[in-house]
Amino acid sequence: MNSGNAVAIIVAYNFPPVASAGVHRTLRFCRFLCENGWLPSVLTSSPEDHSRLDNHLASLVPPDIQVDGVKLVRPEDAIKLRLRRTLRRTNAKQPTSSVTSDRLSGSSGSVVPGSADEARPDTTLQKLRRQATELAFAIPDDRIGWKRNAVTKGMEIVSERRPSLIYATAPPFSSLLVGQAIAREANLPLVLDFRDPWTRVPWGPRNKSWIANRWVARLERSCVYDASVVILNTPELRDDFANYYSKLPCEKFVSITNGFDPEIRPSIQSYLDAQVVASKDDKPLRLLHPGSLYRNRDPRPVVDAVAKLKANGKTIVLEQVGYCDPNFDLLRYAADRGVESQIEIKPAIPHDQMLRRMAEVDAFLLLQPGTSLQVPGKLFEMILFKKPILTLCVPGAVANIVNRYQIGTIAQADDADSIASAMAKLWTNSTTSAMWDSVAADFDGRSLTKQLADVFNTAIATHANACKRCP
Repeated sequence: MNSGNAVAIIVAYNFPPVASAGVHRTLRFCRFLCENGWLPSVLTSSPEDHSRLDNHLASLVPPDIQVDGVKLVRPEDAIKLRLRRTLRRTNAKQPTSSVTSDRLSGSSGSVVPGSADEARPDTTLQKLRRQATELAFAIPDDRIGWKRNAVTKGMEIVSERRPSLIYATAPPFSSLLVGQAIAREANLPLVLDFRDPWTRVPWGPRNKSWIANRWVARLERSCVYDASVVILNTPELRDDFANYYSKLPCEKFVSITNGFDPEIRPSIQSYLDAQVVASKDDKPLRLLHPGSLYRNRDPRPVVDAVAKLKANGKTIVLEQVGYCDPNFDLLRYAADRGVESQIEIKPAIPHDQMLRRMAEVDAFLLLQPGTSLQVPGKLFEMILFKKPILTLCVPGAVANIVNRYQIGTIAQADDADSIASAMAKLWTNSTTSAMWDSVAADFDGRSLTKQLADVFNTAIATHANACKRCP
C-alpha cells in the first residue's frame, strides 16, 4: 500500500465482523479505496454490541486499515438499573408487607395476569411514555448512545492520523451526527452516504411522535447543509434529495450505487460450472429468495401464485433461505392452499454457502415493495449468476434496473395473478436477451469505489473554497 495515501475517517456503526445491513458496501469501499489514493481509518461500534458476527467478513479487511471500535452506551438501561437498585435498598430498609412486596415485584394480588384489570392502563398513556422515552434516549435512533464516545475517539484519530476528510454512512443515522461533529471540530470536509432515506421514508415516519419527526428533520437538514458532498445509493434517491433541498447546488448530490465485490466472480463461476444442467421439463423450477422476509416483504401472495400455477400444471418450488417472520405462518398458509410440499423455509447460512446455493437454483425472487427509491444489495450479486430474477416492486429504482438490462420479470407484490403471470415467463428463458456484461460492468465494486475516490477529491476542493469565502 502506498504510504502517501490520504487518510479518510470512515464512520460506520456497522463494520466487520458485524454481519448486518450496509456492511458489504462499506467494506467494499474500504478495500478498494486503497487502490485510489486513500487510506481508510474506520471508526465503528464494538463487536460485543452485536449478536451476529461473521469472521469471514473480518478476514476481508485489509491489514493496513486501522479499525477502532467504540462501545454503545444506553443511558436508559443505566437509569433503569439504578432505579432497580434504589428500590431494592429501600425495600430492604422497610418492614416487609404484602402490598409493598407485590408493588415492587410488579404484581398485585388484586390483578390477575391476562385479566381485564391488567389491560386497563390507558393506551394513550403508554403511547406518551414510549414517545417520551424516544425523545429522551433515541433521537435520531437507539444508537445515539454511541455518539459521545465515538466523537471523542474520532478526535483522537484526527490527532494521530491527520485525516483529510470525514465520511459517514447511514443507517443508523446517528453515524451521520458522529461524522458531522468530528468534521466540525476538526474543520474537515464531510461526505455523507445515505444507504436509505432518512426523514422522508416512503412507508411512513420512522419516529413515534410529530415532535421527534420535526427534530429529526432538523438534524437531517443540518447534516446535509454541513456536508461538502451527499452520496445517495440510487439515482432516484439522489433526485429526491436534490429536489427537496432545491436551494442547494444540485451537484452537491451524487449517486453511487451499491454493487458487487468483483473478487467473488471466479468463485461464482466455479459454482456454476459444477452444476449439471437438466431440462426444466424433468424437474420443478426452483425459485430462491436469499435473505430475510419481514414487514411488507410478505411472501404469501407468492405462495398464492405458486398454487395458481400448480392448478395449470406448472410446478414451482419456493425456497426461502434466511429469517422468515413467524407472523406470516408461511407453511400453514401453504398447506391451506395445497402447496406445502413446494414451500421450503431454511435458516440463514454464511455468505459463501449462500452463493453456492444460488448457483444451484433456476431463478431468484427479489421483493422490494412500497419504495421506488431503494435497491436491495442482493440484486447485485444475483446478476453474476445470469439467471432470471422475479422482481416484486413498484415503478422506480429496482424496476428501472430490471427493465434497462432485461434481467428478469416484474410483478406487483400484492397481486397473485400478476406474480403467477411473471412466474410463467421464467420457463421461457426470457433473459436470453439480457445485457449481462453491461449490468456487471456498471455495478462492479472496484469501479464504484473509483467514483467514491473522485467524490472525496471533489469534497476537499469544495471545502477549501468554502473556507476561503469565510471571513
